[in-house]
Amino acid sequence: MTGGDLPSEGRGVEPEVHPIEAESYRLLEQLVDLSAWPEGPRAVAARVVHATADPALVAHLRAPTSAVAAGVAAMAAGAPVVCDVEMVRAAITGVDAVCTLGEVARAGPYPSRSAAAMARAAAAHPNGAVFVVGCAPTALAEVVRLIDAGSLRPALVIGTPVGYVGAAEAKEALLDLAERRGIPAMTLRGERGGAAVGAAMLNAISRLAKAVPPPTRPPALLLIGHGTRSAAGAEELGRFAAALRDRRAKVAVEAGFIEFVEPSLDTAVDRLVEAGASRVVAIPLLLLGAGHLKDDGPGALARARLRHPSVAFSYGRDLGLHPDVLATVEDRIRSVRFTGHDPAPWPEGPGDAVVVAGRGSTDPDANGDLVKAARLLADGRGLATGGERSGGPTPALGFVEPAFVSLARPSVAEALERCRRLGARRIAVVPYFLCTGLLVERIGEQARDWAAAHSDVEVALGAHMGLDERIVALLWSRYDETLGAPVTMNCDGCLYRTPLPGYEHKVGTRPGVPASDPG
Repeated sequence: MTGGDLPSEGRGVEPEVHPIEAESYRLLEQLVDLSAWPEGPRAVAARVVHATADPALVAHLRAPTSAVAAGVAAMAAGAPVVCDVEMVRAAITGVDAVCTLGEVARAGPYPSRSAAAMARAAAAHPNGAVFVVGCAPTALAEVVRLIDAGSLRPALVIGTPVGYVGAAEAKEALLDLAERRGIPAMTLRGERGGAAVGAAMLNAISRLAKAVPPPTRPPALLLIGHGTRSAAGAEELGRFAAALRDRRAKVAVEAGFIEFVEPSLDTAVDRLVEAGASRVVAIPLLLLGAGHLKDDGPGALARARLRHPSVAFSYGRDLGLHPDVLATVEDRIRSVRFTGHDPAPWPEGPGDAVVVAGRGSTDPDANGDLVKAARLLADGRGLATGGERSGGPTPALGFVEPAFVSLARPSVAEALERCRRLGARRIAVVPYFLCTGLLVERIGEQARDWAAAHSDVEVALGAHMGLDERIVALLWSRYDETLGAPVTMNCDGCLYRTPLPGYEHKVGTRPGVPASDPG
């Protein structure tokens, strides 16, 4: 294994290796056969054996290719490294690691000072750090707890605590967490382990990262679209991708779709990799964080990491309740025209109302965000009174009502009826959708059916958002923020993390997998 534990293909210039180390690796190859191991995990296993002179540890080592790739990508990007004890930090070479144990005088509510120190370090580095727990089982247990609670989102966890009390259990809990949450993790099962093993794993990852050549092109962009059975909607999705390419010609852009439209997410990823992408940033072309954001996007990237272990994949945020999204919807609302009132100002009084109609979801978090969008559109924008933004007191909440075309209530008809009973005589129904499609058409049908039965109220349909320069700019903004560090999704209302009433059975399950699935 010339050059130590570095891969020899597709990498940059390897660091110099001391002759003693090179001879050690030559002898190691005669003692343990790692030829069946994938390239990245093989480098980690070799480093562990080199550091411990114990080939028997290989049988208990868990270093998945996806975890190694995640660690390499994080280290290449300069991610911070957090250790549980000074012994681990001292054994790490070429990296300025952090250990907060010396800052903690007492355990306090934690089972040990190491656990308290790990909680302190996690608060300082909640996103994108590499955590190495080489000695204290309680420290690893605390890392697992924090991740499960949603307050820690590391790039990689290396867990190798040693001992007869709690060490094996903590490592099994880490493996279970990695399976359930998709957290990149590496460990040595059983009671054995220690600072040397944990540091060896990290050093292998660090050396692999240092051998990665600087990228010659910017990271590629994978645009994740929902997909539609509507030909017009599919064409509009394609225009979004074309507009993104026009904005930044040097960035490779592919659009992949969750359903109904080709190419699929898997195909789009493969095209980017075949074109030479070494890092792919996936940005959901989705307004709200429902199941497609939480299930289909992560699932596609998990499959991509298995197919392309040498490529780094990052996942960005949905568009969410960004001011540019709300401004786009507001423009669609103000553009609505009623029969006989063209070009009369609208809205102009308490008899005018707006129904903002979204997709609807079985995810209460996403449904709640649509309701919040309706409130944000009402407050401060003068939509209920026709007033201008003057910087004065925020107007009272007007008739801006949320509605759902499917899966949730109120329905479009129910929202229209509520507006009528509150005194509305002109109601604009505006789809809260980026692209047209069958559901947008259904919103129009439901609004027309209701209007036909209520001649005392005039109903007009507004346009969906469509291709808008503000949305294109926001998509690139999501791309840019994802390049800096792992982004933080909303976990407070996530039904997979928080026991929301009626959804308690979802907590701890893998997105997209039934709660009864033992896998």
